[in-house]
Amino acid sequence: MSNGSVLTREELANRFREVGLEQGDSVVTHSSFRSLKPIEGGPEVVILALLDVVGPKGNLVFPTFTNYGYDSPDWYFDPAETPCRTGIIPETARKWPGAVRSLHPTHSVTVIGPDAEALTRDHLKYRAVGIGSPLDRLAEMGGKVLLIGVNNTTNTTVHVGEEHTDVPRVSATPLPKVKIRLPDGKMIEHQLDTSPSCSTAFEAIDYPLRRKNQLNDGGAGRSKLTLMKGADIITVVGEMIKDKPDILLCTNKRCTRCQKTREVLRAMGRIP
Repeated sequence: MSNGSVLTREELANRFREVGLEQGDSVVTHSSFRSLKPIEGGPEVVILALLDVVGPKGNLVFPTFTNYGYDSPDWYFDPAETPCRTGIIPETARKWPGAVRSLHPTHSVTVIGPDAEALTRDHLKYRAVGIGSPLDRLAEMGGKVLLIGVNNTTNTTVHVGEEHTDVPRVSATPLPKVKIRLPDGKMIEHQLDTSPSCSTAFEAIDYPLRRKNQLNDGGAGRSKLTLMKGADIITVVGEMIKDKPDILLCTNKRCTRCQKTREVLRAMGRIP
């Protein structure tokens, strides 16, 4: 690499191409900016390098999740102002000129590209990461998932895969309604929902994907890159859960979500 060990925009773009990202691709990126350091420039360079690769017909999708503040009675979600909690790259993306952010109060996504409006539209009509949600639409249109310096425990499309199965979605405690400030200033409320699992056990999808040659590995500096198709993830998750309904549930006794789902599956006679 140039400058001894410093990643540049051009080198990043080349590494993204090597792992399988192509012109016209639509891709959701889960990332650790720290894993790319040292890098020539800030998180903007990563976004520019991705844009260099996918081109004007491609779409960049970023998880701009904010699911850490709804327990405060004064909190509300404003898509134009509320910062995300998923890292500096998606936080930079949500402020990008022309970027569009969906209106979901905890699991919004931000899209840069020609299909931004179509991918983000009507997110509130669907479950956060359910069938019809932006990440499900992305997978349906042939979209990919790129992991930059992180593993599949960050891969939200695995939750989308769960939504395509009959694993029960239960909550150990009642979930609240939260306030959303719409672009016109109007305030509304939205009922939250939950996934059947946390993401601690999601690395279980690595082996079946790799066995089918559906994972592409690469690297950028000291950062590991992994690329896969969203539709492949959804298919593999369905196969895994059909064979073993609790395969993606963690075993942490303190994880109320996974423990509650396991209790329900056991009561249904689906697991011992």
